[in-house]
Formats: sequence, C-alpha cells, structure tokens
Amino acid sequence: MSDSLSITGNLLKVMALFTEGYDRQLYIREVCGLLPLTHGTAYNILTLLEKRGVLESVIKGKIRIFTLRKNNQAQHYCALAESYKRVIFSEEFPDADGIICRITPHLFGPAALFGSYAKRRPDGNSDIDIFVAGDYDRSEIMKISRIFGIRIQVKAYPADLFTEIKRDDPLIKEVYKSHILIKCQDFFIREIF
Repeated sequence: MSDSLSITGNLLKVMALFTEGYDRQLYIREVCGLLPLTHGTAYNILTLLEKRGVLESVIKGKIRIFTLRKNNQAQHYCALAESYKRVIFSEEFPDADGIICRITPHLFGPAALFGSYAKRRPDGNSDIDIFVAGDYDRSEIMKISRIFGIRIQVKAYPADLFTEIKRDDPLIKEVYKSHILIKCQDFFIREIF
C-alpha cells in the first residue's frame, strides 16, 4: 500500500470542477480562470490526476483538454470532491446547512441541494431547492419551512424513474450540473458513471 497519497485543498477544488455535470472538459488556462491557481499549479494537479488514473487528456491543436475517466478511481476522487463541497457549503452557509440537516431525515432516498444555494449565490429571496430520487415527508418539510421562515422546494422522482431518465431530463441535468449532495452521495456518483 502506498503512503504517498497527497490530497490538497487545491486538488479537491480542481476535482470539484469536474463534478459539475461530470462530463466537463477543461484545459489548463480555463482551470486557472475558474480557480485562483497559477498555470504551473493547475498543470501539476491535472497531470497528477491523470497519472493517478482519474483524468484523461487529449490534445486538440495546442490545447490539452482534460476529462474525467469513467472508472472506480475517478469515482473515489469524485466522492472526495463531493464531500469537500459539502464541508465548504456548511462553513459558508451554516444556517442553511442547519436547515438541511433537519430536512435530511425526512428525505427517503438519495438527495441533492440545487439552485442558488448549490451555486453558492443565494440572496434574501432564495429558497432551498432539494432534489430527491425517492420520496419525502411533505408535512415535516412544510413544518420545518414554517419554523425557519424559508421556502423549501422538494422535487421528487421515484428512484427507478430517475435511473431510467437521468440522461434526458432537464431537471436532472440541472441538478448534476450544479449540486451539493446531501444524502447517499455514492448513489448519484454511481449513476453518472
């Protein structure tokens, strides 16, 4: 077993970019524009992830484009990135995170936060948008919504329907593009791979 696994905050930030839709193609300068990284740091992280079997690259003209590989190693790194996104969310929006922690026991299936909170750009009128591949307790969610004075929108699809239509449904595409997984993250990651 190798003891040389080094996972930095910058590596997790780069991996988080690839969890936006899971089909993202990024080149080095683009990563530098999206994150406060130097060209050299972005290059080192992307090539390290490629060496570890998480990313693959193709050269188009003079540009090297990186994408997620569809393998177990990439799934493990995506799980780390999803956990990282959840931790960052809880630090940036502790009140919303507290509400989500109250909601989670009443969601019966894998769930993700989407919308303005997932994009980390909520305003005073933002509601909490939750997607669940399963069902939820409507009365409990409404009760929590009234207690905290914030609108909570839950969109629920039966799990088997979610699995069947995940590639074609506009809502599911939106959820995968910008999300924070709040329950059963391995289900979402496994479904995309």
